[in-house]
Amino acid sequence: MTDDESTLMQQVTLGSAEAYTALVRRHLPAIEVYARRMLTDSTVAEDVAQDVMVAMWERAASFNPEKARLTTWLHRIAHNRCIDIIRKDRPTTDADELEFVDESAGQSKLGDDVSVDIALKLLPESQRTALALTYYQSLPNKEVSAIMGISTRAVESLLCRARAALRQQIEAQQCP
Repeated sequence: MTDDESTLMQQVTLGSAEAYTALVRRHLPAIEVYARRMLTDSTVAEDVAQDVMVAMWERAASFNPEKARLTTWLHRIAHNRCIDIIRKDRPTTDADELEFVDESAGQSKLGDDVSVDIALKLLPESQRTALALTYYQSLPNKEVSAIMGISTRAVESLLCRARAALRQQIEAQQCP
């Protein structure tokens, strides 16, 4: 955590709205991106990101910069909220309900993006989380392990399995 973030978090603990606003502006976009990668509904993802920012305000005093960076702490809160939503909605998620894009309609790039999104949504939540944090949030494996509450080697294993599963799912979508 930078000295600036440390100072801002101390000010948030004391009730500074200006410090809180500065931290929200700095961290909200990354939390929204992470939540959108984890969840299928962008509106729900935005709600999760907002909830995380509220939690930062409400729980600022419980933040310990000795244990984790601020971004790690915020991603952990977002991760927990996303997992709660995924688990709650799991019975309604079915691969047969997902629509596939017809790439012959001249939408190759869009089709590729949709194929990756579909493949991501079909991954187990732990693999999807590891991928989202590593590739979309550009967090190092050490931080990903702290957010997920697992070892760095377990993160590496999840990433390996996730890449293999993605490759397999995308190839299956492209070969009817």
